[in-house]
Amino acid sequence: MVEFFTGAQPLAEDETDPDRMIERIHQLDRSEVIDRVLLGYSSTWPHNHATAPFALAVSEKFAPIVAHRPGVMPPVAAARYFATLDVLARGRLAINVVVGGSDKDLRRESDDLPKAERYRRAVEYLDVVRRTWTSTEPFDHHGEYYTAEAVKITTRPVQGQVPIFMGGESDDAVDFGARHADLYMLWGEPFAGTRERIERVGAAAEAYHRKIPFSLSLRLFLGDTDDDAWAQARAVERQIAENSGRFLHSSSSDTSVGRQRALALTDEELHDDCFWTGLTKLLGGFANSQALVGTEERILDTLGTYRDLGIDAFLVTTGAEASWDPALEGFLARAKKELA
Repeated sequence: MVEFFTGAQPLAEDETDPDRMIERIHQLDRSEVIDRVLLGYSSTWPHNHATAPFALAVSEKFAPIVAHRPGVMPPVAAARYFATLDVLARGRLAINVVVGGSDKDLRRESDDLPKAERYRRAVEYLDVVRRTWTSTEPFDHHGEYYTAEAVKITTRPVQGQVPIFMGGESDDAVDFGARHADLYMLWGEPFAGTRERIERVGAAAEAYHRKIPFSLSLRLFLGDTDDDAWAQARAVERQIAENSGRFLHSSSSDTSVGRQRALALTDEELHDDCFWTGLTKLLGGFANSQALVGTEERILDTLGTYRDLGIDAFLVTTGAEASWDPALEGFLARAKKELA
């Protein structure tokens, strides 16, 4: 069965009244097609360690994917926090582990570890987190990056573990995901690149005797006709171009392999049948800027091809803000049935 995720930034920039956030959470909570909602992480955004439990408190079935950087808190504290939150979420929590591609953004929170070491630290981090969740006896840990003694927690995740989602394009990221990911999250790419990524990560996981499902992130621009869909896409393109400082974009300090792959796609604006890179180029290779543009039939056929390649879930957004729009509800309901 295919799953659909979406993304949300619950508090808008400079927003000081939570009422609009509550309205957005209720809107997502009413959706019959969205299975999980990603609450992203940046050193400048409202902290999702606050917004995630708040969203859970004002909703009934909201299922957050909380993005988390291993360098933000010690692993035992993280294990205890997420175990507690999972219980309060009645087992609906997932964690998106993000090692981080922008040195500038990490240094803002006093994390100056080089990227290659960040992955090595992240492996040790999750080893400790998972052991904290599952160990029935207190244990000591003396590693390269962390030391902890007499580790013990009294509240454990509802199903023993909280699902770990992650992504990344570098060799270190692939090895990290092969060891620990319960779902590997891919940025949108044309069919050939998506096939390549699935095969590469799948082979790495097999070396650890694991099999990993995959998600793919895409913005959707749907229209009754192709012309209608392209009119929407071009309008968003103009909106971003005319207000460039308002929208999140990648900077030159982001040296991630994923960003470089995304930018390489912008040599051509249109790939396959309806894969569009216009926003990717405009936003400097920013995550989740790749889009599908066309009629319901055209986009449904494209999603079907991705399913055949091995994609198990789609993180879908739309518009200039890469956010959820209830107008997608009917199409995704149909897609859930036809792509099952």
